[in-house]
Amino acid sequence: MAMTDISALAQMLNPKDEGDSDSDNDCVKYTPADIGNSKPKSKIPDVTPSTVKKVPAGKDIWDAEFVPEGVSTDHEETRPQPQYDVCFKQNVGTEDMFLGMSGKHPGSNDELIITISLPKTKTSEIDLNVTDERVDCWTSEYALRLHLPKPVVSNQGSAQWITDKEQLRLTLPLKKRV
Repeated sequence: MAMTDISALAQMLNPKDEGDSDSDNDCVKYTPADIGNSKPKSKIPDVTPSTVKKVPAGKDIWDAEFVPEGVSTDHEETRPQPQYDVCFKQNVGTEDMFLGMSGKHPGSNDELIITISLPKTKTSEIDLNVTDERVDCWTSEYALRLHLPKPVVSNQGSAQWITDKEQLRLTLPLKKRV
């Protein structure tokens, strides 16, 4: 690059007014900070008194407005939560074990098995509600509201009461990823 090219480039970047002097000391030096908008936009959120939410009263850690829709917040549950167990089940055949033809891997699961222990409970006392993301089980002695680790197909699930162990076993197929 010739010296005339450099001076022509400097003139394009910093055009001089007709009243300016021609000395090289008047040249503006650019830095990487000069690229882009002259004033960066602030990424700090607006924290004015009108945008700050009130701190919940008492020992609450959140307000009722933060709880998702469909979750009851109008009463405090006094019944104890029953013991439960959540397991994933993978249906494996001989083509999976010996030939590896189905494309299943150790992390691919087919069903969610939930076993809820309900001692001293009759099947007629159980109130069960299963959605794609939650299982609710109520009896006169126990109350369980369980958020599921993965979405399920709630209308294809099954429930089985195991009399000798006094347990309710739910088998819920997992939703397949598309």
